[in-house]
Amino acid sequence: MRLAYAAILATTYLSACGETPLAGFGAAGSGPQSAPSEITVTADRVVVRGPTGFCVDPKSSRHGPAQAFIVFGNCAAIADNDELPQPFVNAIATATVLPSGRTGPSIGQSEVALAEFFASDAGKASLSSDGDGGNVEVLDSFARNGAFFVHARENKSQSSPGHATTYWRGYFDVKNSVVALSVLGLKDAPLSSSDGLQTLYDFGNALMEGQAPVTDPTAPKDPNAVTNTGLLRRLFG
Repeated sequence: MRLAYAAILATTYLSACGETPLAGFGAAGSGPQSAPSEITVTADRVVVRGPTGFCVDPKSSRHGPAQAFIVFGNCAAIADNDELPQPFVNAIATATVLPSGRTGPSIGQSEVALAEFFASDAGKASLSSDGDGGNVEVLDSFARNGAFFVHARENKSQSSPGHATTYWRGYFDVKNSVVALSVLGLKDAPLSSSDGLQTLYDFGNALMEGQAPVTDPTAPKDPNAVTNTGLLRRLFG
């Protein structure tokens, strides 16, 4: 079941990275093409990869030495090649890679503070496509295996074209970087909550596979006081 792929820039905190676009995969009409399922980005050499059926969209992705914004979609649609694998769900995923430092608590050590942050106006604004937290409803948030997950809905009369307004996002420590993965359904084929979360888990597993392990710094005496250690600053600017 092939879906007509709509390449979009799903909003995260790097929605318009004005850095180097990825090279194309060949000229139109030049025969069957392929698309990569992974890419190595930033000076930190973070390997971002998708699960089966998801490939990098070069037209929507941007990367440079300091940061990256990578969009994943249906491999067959991106390469215009029906012989390539396709995902079992109709979804688009994005990966944002930002630098972080070794000091301060890890994401996994900051569950309470992150949950409180996303419940706040500032946290909801960080999830909004236009910075208006009043349009965002946080449906769920929790920590699992050192990552933090957020289920959110953006209630807008004019939502971004192509994708649904409800999505899952996960935050991961990778090497010296923070990686945010988002999974979005399409307007005409929205994902169920369970399918969206499972797809995000699949992306998270693909992301962490083969990465060098991160050694957690010593936890602060007050594990909830992450604002003063810089975790929220490096996550949300």
